[in-house]
Amino acid sequence: MATFLAACMLMGAVPATAFAAKETTEAAETIPQVYRMDDDNDTVRLVIGKTPTLYIGKNGTVSVTLMNMEDKDWIETEIWIASEDDFRNHYSDEITKTEDRDSEESSIVQSMKTIYPFEVTDSLNRHYKVGHVNKKAKKTVNLNVNVKKGLEEGYYPILIYISKRAQGEDGMSSEYAKTIMAWIETKKTTGTSETNEDNSEPVAFALGENQPTPSANYSEVMNFDVNVRNTGYKTAYDVRVDMELSEDIAKFPFEINDGNYDRQMGNMNPDQTVAVPFSMAVREKAKSGYYPIKFKIRYRENENGNFAAPIEDTFYVRVYGKDEDDSLDSEAGENERTKARIIVDSFETDPAEIYAGQDFTLKVRMKNASNSIAASNILFTFESETVSDSPVFTTVNGSNSVVVNSLAPGASDTLTIKFSSSPTAEQRSYTITINEQYDSPEFKNAKEAVKIAVGLKQEARLNTGTIEVMPDAISVGEESNVMFSINNTGKVMLYNVNAVFEADSIQKNEAYVGNIEPGKSGNVDTMINGIAPTMDDGKVKLSITYEDENGKVSTVEKEIQLMVNEDQSMDESNVDDTWSSDDIQPEPSTTDKLKHLAIPVGIVGVVLAAVILVVIRRKKKKAGMDDEIL
Repeated sequence: MATFLAACMLMGAVPATAFAAKETTEAAETIPQVYRMDDDNDTVRLVIGKTPTLYIGKNGTVSVTLMNMEDKDWIETEIWIASEDDFRNHYSDEITKTEDRDSEESSIVQSMKTIYPFEVTDSLNRHYKVGHVNKKAKKTVNLNVNVKKGLEEGYYPILIYISKRAQGEDGMSSEYAKTIMAWIETKKTTGTSETNEDNSEPVAFALGENQPTPSANYSEVMNFDVNVRNTGYKTAYDVRVDMELSEDIAKFPFEINDGNYDRQMGNMNPDQTVAVPFSMAVREKAKSGYYPIKFKIRYRENENGNFAAPIEDTFYVRVYGKDEDDSLDSEAGENERTKARIIVDSFETDPAEIYAGQDFTLKVRMKNASNSIAASNILFTFESETVSDSPVFTTVNGSNSVVVNSLAPGASDTLTIKFSSSPTAEQRSYTITINEQYDSPEFKNAKEAVKIAVGLKQEARLNTGTIEVMPDAISVGEESNVMFSINNTGKVMLYNVNAVFEADSIQKNEAYVGNIEPGKSGNVDTMINGIAPTMDDGKVKLSITYEDENGKVSTVEKEIQLMVNEDQSMDESNVDDTWSSDDIQPEPSTTDKLKHLAIPVGIVGVVLAAVILVVIRRKKKKAGMDDEIL
């Protein structure tokens, strides 16, 4: 009996009122406490407001509230249900006394069922990651179990292990062992009898397995999933998860913005888990605390059958309301309170060079630069610089916020978010502001902002006007004039623009244009000299080169048409190379030239004299005839 009294003095993890919730037999009301084998409650404490009730052969949830009794934050925290071997080792004395019917404490021990009450499943002993727990603060976790069939009604101990890493500690602590008591009874139902001995129900569901309790501040959006697992042995068809709503803010902390929050999840095979997504805005006037959100799960037993009776279950969420005031006086100024300092340690983009209109991934490494102050419930919101009231960078998935559970002093975390860039933005660096909202031990809802600059490039673009070649056919040794314009159709300057003409039939020619501003043109006006007859189709290669602001050279290639023919005046095939000096005649003298002219001139004179004589005679004859007529 002395052992029992000593045990009762160490029951700090469970209030005595917890065991008054059930009316049982006199033997069952006498509950031996096993906390004398648990760890010191001054460091870790479990707070149970009401004795959990579980049902024989059914799935259930044990809601456990964990309290940090230390004067420093826990950076990492895990909680899990002990395995059956650990359970037996921990309660070995009680189990031995149960088997020893002659023990003086046998009647007391018998009232506590020292039998491992749970079916061993893959998820039973999984570690639930609770995350950051502030000093003197509490966090609730829902542990899902499958109760064995064939148990007797009564109180059963549940052995809970907790491991934590406090501020300033390098690794996780060893396990803290804690015991809570659960009342297990037969569920009074009018349903059909079970048809499978290996599973308690053909179709049953477990909520919230292997996930921490979602949390959010008032007036913020809580994005969370509810894990739903089919724990039965049959497929559930057309599964629908319905959230029960309430106008009472004390029962339902979310704004009711939609007509319903029902989710259709399709068919669920045995042991299949689906994540049911929700995005809920927390009401501005919601009080701090844990809220039970009730769900009804409906399903069809056959693919085309009717809906079975809905299964009801509860899922908890955590809300930080306006009433969650700082531990210091509300009138204390910011300089009188300490808070973490979160900075940008580094960032990178993928791809490294971003061109306007391109999607890219931004990875920012955020670091808590404080040496001693942790940050928790951190909300990072990305805000892009705007041009003409339009953001240069927009998030691809629509959400521009990232939540980080906690950052210990000196710790870092990488935020990844995908952006799309504006195709019309000019080439330069643009600012992305990262707004921070977080809690520190002495400063709730601290707000800061840091900025990074992301460079944006524009693709260089150009085209040419009509290329005029005059003439488009020349002979060797002749020139042709080439004229055209180069238009800068992009948004960046084109530096050191140059045009180069190359072909076997012409002499290589370069025409320097210089710099061309966006929206303007440069002109090419040059002469091309033919040096050899064209032996192909007359294509002349035109290469237009330009540089960007970093001196990187780019090339645009085109072709022009120019035929170069042989020089006909220099056709060597028409020249006789068999001449001799004898073939050259001396140039005649002036006298010889006059001799040559004398004969034709004399002949012309004689002919002219004869003509004159004939004309005179005819006139005389005519005059005589006239006289005769008179």
